[in-house]
Amino acid sequence: MAKNNVIKLSTYTAKADDVFFFDNNIWMFIFCPLANYSKGKKQHHYSAFFKSLLSRKLHIYTSSLVLSEFANRYLRLDFDIVRSDPKQAGVYNNFKKDYVGSERYKKTVKEVKQQLKQIVSICQKCSDEFNSIDTNMVFELFETIGFNDSYYAHLATKKNWKIVTDDSDFIKTNLPSIGLTILSEAV
Repeated sequence: MAKNNVIKLSTYTAKADDVFFFDNNIWMFIFCPLANYSKGKKQHHYSAFFKSLLSRKLHIYTSSLVLSEFANRYLRLDFDIVRSDPKQAGVYNNFKKDYVGSERYKKTVKEVKQQLKQIVSICQKCSDEFNSIDTNMVFELFETIGFNDSYYAHLATKKNWKIVTDDSDFIKTNLPSIGLTILSEAV
């Protein structure tokens, strides 16, 4: 197997033939105001890199799984915020029973849909190619990192995409070498 290449994002200059896959946490930095990332250096670096890719019309791919992660995390963040609000004490105790379907939930879903539409309008949609991915390799890497991350790693390797992520799982020294290029400020 080829060695993984981990690069600090803020030191990387994209080449004209580079193709990227953004992990969900990057979309959260860029498109989730609830998370309050806008005050940090990392958010600045990821946003600047994202804008530079857009201005150069370089390809960024996304999948339905990433969009699902984004929507679910955004809604869970909102639930955590409303649940911890003393004015809402006892109203939102359970995500599925109390929050899903509520007016607050419906309002937040509208926000999430707007953000998802922006992401989809910017990115190339990719097939997840489940039929051609070696699931045994995904399961093996799953022992080291999360299932979705394992899947993204193998898809990115197959497609020769660079993964942009803030997930330290991708930076682990014990991550098996599969030929990934990982761009991150978590280095």
